[in-house]
Amino acid sequence: MQGRYTKYFPNNVINSITLKDAIVSICDELDVPLPEKIRFFRSQMQTIITKACKELGIKLIPSKRCLSLLLWPEERYETIYTRHPGFQKGSKPLIALDNPFPMELPDSLYGEKWAFVQLPFSDVKKELATLEKSFNFGATLDLDLLGIEIDDETFIPGLAVASSRAQPLAAWINGLEVCSIEADLARANLVLSVGISTRYVYATYKKSGETTNEAEAWEAAKKTSGGLHFLAIQDSLDSDDCVGFWLLLDLPPSPV
Repeated sequence: MQGRYTKYFPNNVINSITLKDAIVSICDELDVPLPEKIRFFRSQMQTIITKACKELGIKLIPSKRCLSLLLWPEERYETIYTRHPGFQKGSKPLIALDNPFPMELPDSLYGEKWAFVQLPFSDVKKELATLEKSFNFGATLDLDLLGIEIDDETFIPGLAVASSRAQPLAAWINGLEVCSIEADLARANLVLSVGISTRYVYATYKKSGETTNEAEAWEAAKKTSGGLHFLAIQDSLDSDDCVGFWLLLDLPPSPV
């Protein structure tokens, strides 16, 4: 990867011109057409990326679902940075990702009921296979590309949301580039992260010992599955079918 970076940005200078040239060079080298869309996760680079993609006619999508790029700094941290003579443990990360205070959820995104759920990974794969065949709303992840190995028996935590308008609700969510869901134990709510830095209070619950334990168990299950979890939109919580299904990954902050 370092070699590729040096090849396309030999002077380590990145602006809209060098980025545009790099995109064209990569496509020419691989003998593939220019992509229809490109995801990016750093708001600090938005101006440069927007200008380069606009000149190439490429749709730009702010999203943290470009997970292989998000994981790359962690890989370099383990294999390169920590072995450098000037490495200083505990230094402030150079890649700062925005994590603003969550906003109120728009009316169009409200569900009527929700529940913490868990499914064996084998069942999660069945839902994803159904998604690909039926063209329902949702998104999957390339776990092979990400290097994530999960046993079929491992339970994956998720959030099931039921609504009498499940189809339009799933359609709205489908355009948000859903990243992750987390339980805020202190505030007794669930936070939905979408795009690059947009966070919504997705649901709330009455704080008690029982609900806190349930939320803690759900977050613990996420850690056990390596951060993997899902969001399912259904007509009712008793339904066996999903109108929308998104496989999500909760990643720790970048160490660099």
